[in-house]
Amino acid sequence: MKKIILPLLCIFFLSIPILGQEGQKETLAIKTDESIIVDGRLNESIWGKAPDADAFIQLRPDRKDPKKIKTSVKILYDDNYVYFGFLCYDTEPDKIVPGTIKIDGDLRDTDSIYILIDTFIDTFNFYYFATNIIGSKSDGTISKGGRTVNYNWNGSWKSFSQKTEFWWSTEIAIELSSIFDKPVENKTIGLSLVRMVPRLEPTIFQPDPLDAAFKIDELRNLKVLELFDTEEQIEPEKRNSITPYVITKLEEDKKNKPAAGIEAQYAFSPQMSGQLAIYPDFDTVEPDFERVNLTPFELYLPEKRSFFQVDSDIYQQPFGLFYSKRIGDIYGGVKLNGNFGSTEFSLLSAQTKKDEYLNVDSANFSVLSFKKKNILNLLTIGFTAANKLIGKKNKGTAGVEANLDFTDKIKLSGQFALSYGDYGKNNTAFFIGPSYDSRNFHFHLHYKQIDKYFGDNANYVGFIPDDNRRELDSAINKTFPLRKGILEQIRYRSNYNIYWGMDGNLRSWQIDEGLYLDLKNKKFTVSVLHTMEYKLNDGFIEPKLIYIPSKGGWSELYTRSYRNDRTRFGSSFYGGEWQQFSLFITLGRNYGSKFYMFGISKKVKITKYLISEYDFYGIKYLSESLYNSTNIHVLRLTININENLSWKVFYQSNSGIDKSNFHVVFTYAFKPPFGTLQLIYQKGTAEFGEKGTQGHTLFIKLGYMF
Repeated sequence: MKKIILPLLCIFFLSIPILGQEGQKETLAIKTDESIIVDGRLNESIWGKAPDADAFIQLRPDRKDPKKIKTSVKILYDDNYVYFGFLCYDTEPDKIVPGTIKIDGDLRDTDSIYILIDTFIDTFNFYYFATNIIGSKSDGTISKGGRTVNYNWNGSWKSFSQKTEFWWSTEIAIELSSIFDKPVENKTIGLSLVRMVPRLEPTIFQPDPLDAAFKIDELRNLKVLELFDTEEQIEPEKRNSITPYVITKLEEDKKNKPAAGIEAQYAFSPQMSGQLAIYPDFDTVEPDFERVNLTPFELYLPEKRSFFQVDSDIYQQPFGLFYSKRIGDIYGGVKLNGNFGSTEFSLLSAQTKKDEYLNVDSANFSVLSFKKKNILNLLTIGFTAANKLIGKKNKGTAGVEANLDFTDKIKLSGQFALSYGDYGKNNTAFFIGPSYDSRNFHFHLHYKQIDKYFGDNANYVGFIPDDNRRELDSAINKTFPLRKGILEQIRYRSNYNIYWGMDGNLRSWQIDEGLYLDLKNKKFTVSVLHTMEYKLNDGFIEPKLIYIPSKGGWSELYTRSYRNDRTRFGSSFYGGEWQQFSLFITLGRNYGSKFYMFGISKKVKITKYLISEYDFYGIKYLSESLYNSTNIHVLRLTININENLSWKVFYQSNSGIDKSNFHVVFTYAFKPPFGTLQLIYQKGTAEFGEKGTQGHTLFIKLGYMF
């Protein structure tokens, strides 16, 4: 049987045939030494020499009036990128649907382009890239059957589109190191190209989820693209590398010592790779952003340390059994990640440093997680265990999860977990619930039960903001597409939550409802959100004597209840990845105190070399409150002088705790990507929610990758 490495696997709806014969190779891409400017014009001379690659375009057999449109595709590549050029002719250009700017959204209801690429041997995983006429961008990874879509994956690519009188064109450049994250043995990629024309697609507005766009199970024919010269091997990134570094820390009024460390990675096979870190540098990682917290619960913080970021998606679950922020500075750690067919796994072990200031001993954290997907094309099951070993005592979590896809729209999800450590009873939790997802409608009804001491054990390694509850959570979300007037669509979002303590006392109910108006042919969204809630025992208050008949006496309990409400008015503008602006104002009452909160966020590319990001959150209490009025400023500047020189500037302040952070990084890359010299300046850096007392500090760091 003819060996096909990296075959084409894609289908856009249940019945879309793909042109061509199974296993057919097409030499329809040519290599270019000419510099390609991604401006949507396709005016470089090499585009005219490239053959048509129309055979890779999918067409619905029942598309209405196919003569009204025509699509031409060209494909180029060089040592760093693969380029796609689309010319999308349309005899009715006034009917083109531009939509509103979206990030990682579903673009099929707009005139758009989808590219699906398979670079894996197992044919279970795929990358997709999508853009439309106004520059919306969406990318992610999908698994066989389209039942698992990871919108959080972000590739390195760029695109630009433009419109003329009778056609629109787009250029897309995908960085090879972004899609070839495993060694490439053969010179083919699986490829499928889709042009969406909403007015000609009879099923596009029916309730089909995005998942149905990737119904891989229905594949009829395969196509692969001969992309690379026979003599070439792609090495977009070094899968096997060792990177030692040395660092010097100079902090005022303190005695400082130089330090060194090593980071390494090794590919055992195309499906399995490992990481090693010895004394990794966590001191110079950018601080966590300060945020306003209107609840008494702990906030979840995203991980910024690269060692813990890699392949962290496998730990995402209804109950957070592993939360890497529980791990502080480490002496070292190892990770092993991989997949075999439809099974993926991750192993992690790290040894923390002893904290002399808090008098906390060194501890070992170990995590095991695996998932088996597409069992009978219906079921996904997973297992996760996380353990903290400190002072010869183990504390941690273990649990199983399952997702059963009855149809493309109806799913049943569940998870069972237990924790161990300080408490040996009342230490389990489970979750179960169905959900329904279509293109324009979502519904779920979930039940959770978290025993009284589950979180006390679990939070040594995981993230359980609150336990001791029986909880019902439901949501109804509906989108109403419009074709007239100034509105593109109206989105209604709602969530209903209620929970009781394990003793049966009502602790909370909460109703969230929101309305979003997306303007047509504009880049604006206006919204209004309203929350009503009842809370018991969640405020920081004085205890109160209550007579409890079941106990036959009086007890001190935190029994004060609150009725909170808040209304948020917001608007946002999106004109591309680096042209974003949003603002909101919230009015309401929170735990007995009236307040208003104002927020603004702006991301803009000021020049070709300078990118600015700014966020402000201000909350003012109008009556006596348990909380402080607070203003939070966060500013980030990125200055890319050239491919070897860059600056990153970070500043934040939190008036509520009198906190101020400065973090500046200057990077010089020599013989890129092998060596880097960094100068890092810090002042006031501290943990989230803490003021911090670090004085003026300068780091000098030198690293080199072998």
